[in-house]
Amino acid sequence: MKLELKTHNTGGNQNAKERILESAKILLASKGPETVTVRDIAESSNVNVASINYYFGSKEGLVCEALLAILEPTNISRKEMILQAKERFQTTPIPLPVILDAIIRPLVESEKGMDKSRLFIRVEQYLQTNPLSPYAKFVYEHFHQYAKLIINELHRTLPHLSASEVVWRYEFARGALIHLLANIEPGLTRLKMLSPETSWIDFENEEAIIQTITANILGGIAAPTTGNHPASQHN
Repeated sequence: MKLELKTHNTGGNQNAKERILESAKILLASKGPETVTVRDIAESSNVNVASINYYFGSKEGLVCEALLAILEPTNISRKEMILQAKERFQTTPIPLPVILDAIIRPLVESEKGMDKSRLFIRVEQYLQTNPLSPYAKFVYEHFHQYAKLIINELHRTLPHLSASEVVWRYEFARGALIHLLANIEPGLTRLKMLSPETSWIDFENEEAIIQTITANILGGIAAPTTGNHPASQHN
């Protein structure tokens, strides 16, 4: 099933639509796109179910718009940072720390819910558990262009790596970033359980988080090639 956005003209009742969308974003992050119901969102936003169908056409239409509202600002910021770096460095490959900053910073600084957890992280975790769902495919179709832009710049900066290994390392960096951020969210996370006495980084200090994650990912993504390229071995 291919999901598409279908929204209704809001006229003068924009507040109701905005209220529904904000509730949907919070509930998507806490329950996931498959589990959340139209009734959940209607009750949270203090509207009736008919209003949701009126503004968004269906649950799928609302969920898709909420997913875009959560994920798109971070991806747009990444694209803008990469394009600014390309303009700054012209024909010279963008330094790896600059590319990593474009990957990491927008996500660290992304929108948070009332419990101070990052909506992007919560939603991404749900999507990763069901990568073949229509919602995961919808997200991929809308955002793979941003990943391609970053991967292309990584390849220019890391010419000793094959294209397939650059993709592998990009996914390593992205996965590590999401995992680490998920483990410093509010509440008793795995990182806090493993190291309850940790005091070397303030989890409220976003700049410190960015610098720490960048330093940890930098060594892995820039490492020498392993020389193992199954795709090329079959050619």
